[in-house]
Amino acid sequence: MVKIGICGAGLIGASWAVGFAAHGFNVLVYDTNEKTLNNFFYVVDQLANDIKIFAKVDIKKIKSRIITSKNFEDICKDTSLIQESIVEDLEKKREIFNKLEKFASTDTILASSTSYLLPSEISKNLKNKERCIVAHPALPPHIVPFVEICPSSKTSSSVIRKAKEIYEKANYIPIVLKKEIEGFVLNRLQGALLNEAVRLHEQGYASINDIDISLKHALGIRWAFLGPFEIMDLNAPGGIADSFTRYRKGIKNLAKQQNSIPTYTDAYIATLESEQRTRMKLNDREKRTKQRNKLIALIRKLKLEQGE
Repeated sequence: MVKIGICGAGLIGASWAVGFAAHGFNVLVYDTNEKTLNNFFYVVDQLANDIKIFAKVDIKKIKSRIITSKNFEDICKDTSLIQESIVEDLEKKREIFNKLEKFASTDTILASSTSYLLPSEISKNLKNKERCIVAHPALPPHIVPFVEICPSSKTSSSVIRKAKEIYEKANYIPIVLKKEIEGFVLNRLQGALLNEAVRLHEQGYASINDIDISLKHALGIRWAFLGPFEIMDLNAPGGIADSFTRYRKGIKNLAKQQNSIPTYTDAYIATLESEQRTRMKLNDREKRTKQRNKLIALIRKLKLEQGE
């Protein structure tokens, strides 16, 4: 079975590790933080239990396929793909990729979990740029079966193909961007929605609670199984062309109003924090996160049962 290296044992790294190990991959996880490593398999237990909601898994086998190490070179030995999952910091990611290039075999794929950084920027100082990609997951990747592969102009087609095959074997549903763009597909869509939510709240049109309700109890229910173009195809009798023809004036008018950029000042962020804490205490977030994971897993179960 293909070996996977994970660089970073935090939440994203642990989630990746469980996602790969649950589908038979042997996984090597590197981190230097003693506390993170000591807590790692406790986290693995929790994450693996999420998967049990929609799939038959043996948690002991999952854990037996994962090895942790404080030795960087360990994740570079005989691994087909290394998933970098450290903090969102360009210089730190470049440092890691420089070390990966030094110790990993030239046919090992180097993938970053970055949310926004371009693969061409991360691999800027490398000699072998053709094996570098961004492989950005949706949080949390042990139960959300999505990864977007973003190559740079230097990435080879064989690396893209091989990476796609690896993620598919781990039961992810990969998409491949045709060219690189900041934020890729997922965060550009998510960012557009988040910016509009902030505009609506900051300009006094709706509360954060009512904006969240609009997503949780309306759009989010449809979006669990339909994308924006599919939704438009079903919104009018004649399909997608009919739908856009009917509604394009209103859609264009909204776009004209959505060009302002929220300032995200410290004062506004403090306001958000205050309003959110009236809804949920800080120490209740862990309970809500577990509930989030459970509900995502149940949605995944329903979609699998319905062939989605």
